[in-house]
Amino acid sequence: MIKKIFKEKGLRMSHPRLLVFRELSNSKNPMSPQDLYQCLAEKERRIGLTSIYRCLDLFESLGIAFKIINGSRVKYKLCDIIEHHHHIVCKRCGHVAEVHFCDILDWSQRVIESTGYEVTDHQLHFYGFCKVCKGLRS
Repeated sequence: MIKKIFKEKGLRMSHPRLLVFRELSNSKNPMSPQDLYQCLAEKERRIGLTSIYRCLDLFESLGIAFKIINGSRVKYKLCDIIEHHHHIVCKRCGHVAEVHFCDILDWSQRVIESTGYEVTDHQLHFYGFCKVCKGLRS
């Protein structure tokens, strides 16, 4: 999957990019850049923290990964689908679910009318409490 995306975009699949992608794809939970660095170091994979940040930024810009910001903590999760979609993040446990629909044409039109901008893209993130954590709030 990732090799096809890189080929379509004319990007090279470097060894650091492949290492970061594999580590993220093997993780069940979102990972911070520091988590990735530690896991790769434990496996004796030499990659600098700066390279990890660059890989994650690229993955996010390509829609391969999603950045989860919780206060000062930042983690990344690979997206299960590549087509345009959105995410909802549990504020308690950090679980991320992908939302497979996007019907914000009315919002886009309102943005165009109120700003005069030409809308070319958008990002929309939802935050709340998953089914398990919602029950713990009572």
